[in-house]
Amino acid sequence: MTLMRLERPGPFMDGVRSLPLFRRYFGDAFPSNSNLAIDLCKRGGVSGSSQLVHLGCGPGTVSSIISSKFGCTISGIDPSPNLIGIALTEWKRESLGFERAPLDKTPLIDAWGTHLLTESRLSVVRNPSQILKEIHRLLSDDGILMNSELVVTNPSLLNENVNRFLDTIFGQDEDRSMDGWVSLIEANGFDIIEAREERQIMKANRKKLGRAMMGFRLLQRTGGLSLSELGLGAFEDDFNEVVNSTLKAMDDGLISYGSFISKRSAL
Repeated sequence: MTLMRLERPGPFMDGVRSLPLFRRYFGDAFPSNSNLAIDLCKRGGVSGSSQLVHLGCGPGTVSSIISSKFGCTISGIDPSPNLIGIALTEWKRESLGFERAPLDKTPLIDAWGTHLLTESRLSVVRNPSQILKEIHRLLSDDGILMNSELVVTNPSLLNENVNRFLDTIFGQDEDRSMDGWVSLIEANGFDIIEAREERQIMKANRKKLGRAMMGFRLLQRTGGLSLSELGLGAFEDDFNEVVNSTLKAMDDGLISYGSFISKRSAL
């Protein structure tokens, strides 16, 4: 696989999320976590009467936690057949359903949701405006969007190898700063209520990545891991260098995380 930008999440993010090894190292909400998802729902006013769309629900773990916590009805959507298979097997119940569909073309009717949660899914497509347009369609008048995304706090200071790595994993090279995300969300029919940098999320991710990379390097040396199969073949020769530079960028606060709460407005 070349370094082409992808309209859908690339093999690394979309494929490995269903692997037991990845789930063990990173959990089912990576690069977010379930605590942030619950916090977003609290701040967004989710209640027992809410109809929540969880766009990019993955294996359904976070959807199930939110359903139990708030008592709301949830429809989880994800494009991965493997992840939706896990969700249907492990978590499906009366108020919690899952369906496989593209994130920018879901089967739900117009204005189905009072709330919509998505975790780092706008970060992994080349054209996030397409998904934001679908989110706008799915939400009722004054519906609430709650999303969290990868943030680059100062793009000009980011190492070129790190930029190349992030572009390959996350599928886009748009402005990932807090202001960049706010501008993008507002340009697609939403009024920002709150935008907050979540530095503790990336600090936790840095620890997860550090542990995981030790395992990945071992698997790579023993032939148990192929970077090409993960869509990272371009990094075969300098993988360790790129990973170390990425971890340093996290340590320096250049790679962070952000959460956003927005109200649907007229386009």
